[in-house]
Amino acid sequence: MTEPCHIAARRQFVQLAHGRVSFLEWPGTGPTALLCHGITSSAATLWRLGADLAAEGWRVLAVDLPGHGQSDLSPAFDIDTVANIVGDLIQTLGLAELAMVGHSWGGAITLALLSGEHPARAAVQRAVLLDPLIRQEAAVAPSWLPHFSRGVGQSPEETLPMLRETNPDWHPCDYYWKAQALAECRYEQVAGLFLIPADWTLAPRIARVQAPLLILLAEPEYTIVPPAVQAELRAAAPSGLMQMQLIPGTNHNMLRGPGYSATYAVLRAFLRGN
Repeated sequence: MTEPCHIAARRQFVQLAHGRVSFLEWPGTGPTALLCHGITSSAATLWRLGADLAAEGWRVLAVDLPGHGQSDLSPAFDIDTVANIVGDLIQTLGLAELAMVGHSWGGAITLALLSGEHPARAAVQRAVLLDPLIRQEAAVAPSWLPHFSRGVGQSPEETLPMLRETNPDWHPCDYYWKAQALAECRYEQVAGLFLIPADWTLAPRIARVQAPLLILLAEPEYTIVPPAVQAELRAAAPSGLMQMQLIPGTNHNMLRGPGYSATYAVLRAFLRGN
């Protein structure tokens, strides 16, 4: 399969204590943005956001989270373990005064880093969570695994028809890079998330966040942040630090399809401090 959707970013690798982490870098002379994708995606699936931020001068790093893209599996599958790997990456690269953007699982990882004990949290000046995974119930999550693992480890030729059928309004490059991501994704990492044997929630931990935080939500019928969790986040968030906004016309995949432009406009304004 040829590569019709070229990404003007450099593939980089870092060896950390647990194993190898891969990321894409769009060079820039401005501030740094670190992007974290959702489950079964990859750094390359953030092709559009990375390119748009880089066009405005940002230095953009999009990480292949553990078990995805060209990064090794994590030693454990809980959110804090993965967040600490991202923290180790930030420290190893010497990043400071950066912004973070995380979608879904990547949003959970971003929030866990911001509210955890890893010293790299101090480097994050502001963050955007795109329809983030905030909590998971052990009695329910395993039933999600067949859906979220569909296509994992299969070739793009096998998954592209399914992606086009279920997401008819995506950009052609969204199909291409998601199919590549599914082929590279390791089932163990996906199953490890949905088979965590205990309930967990990050909602109370938002009280520990010390940087401005924007949470963008998909339309009510599609968001994975139910009203009760939204209320819990608002009640626990430090005064004046958190904003929460619904983006009309979006589903959970806020960075794909026709909702991207509206999502990017709000994200961009927040990252610029507007």
